[in-house]
Amino acid sequence: MEQNRRKNKIIQGPIQKKLLLLVFFAAVIPAGIITVCLYYLIFNLLAWQIGIPEAVAYNLIPVAQKVNLIIMITIPIALIIIWVIALELSHRIAGPIYRLEKDLDAIIAGTKKGPIQLRKNDLLKELADKINKAIR
Repeated sequence: MEQNRRKNKIIQGPIQKKLLLLVFFAAVIPAGIITVCLYYLIFNLLAWQIGIPEAVAYNLIPVAQKVNLIIMITIPIALIIIWVIALELSHRIAGPIYRLEKDLDAIIAGTKKGPIQLRKNDLLKELADKINKAIR
């Protein structure tokens, strides 16, 4: 089973880069918008409820400082987690595409005679099977 694993998660090709950025930003942009909206909503409502300017500054500044500290700690951690997940997802798609391209180039060049072999759970296994049928 271990010989079927791709050792390198980063494939030198534009497909994985595009997929990686797409998945990453598809998660980060909505999360950022929600964070900013919640941040604004919470502090705007608190300021409106308190109503007295001195009390607003006295009560909200320490809370805002704590919230800012939590955000500064959690956002980098969340971004790293999102990046790792995006890398894994992009690899699961770009890896089989890379393998298909490589095997098709070898078949066209005449250096490979056998069928295209992908792993059992690869996302493009059905496509590889259809290409193998077409080559036969």
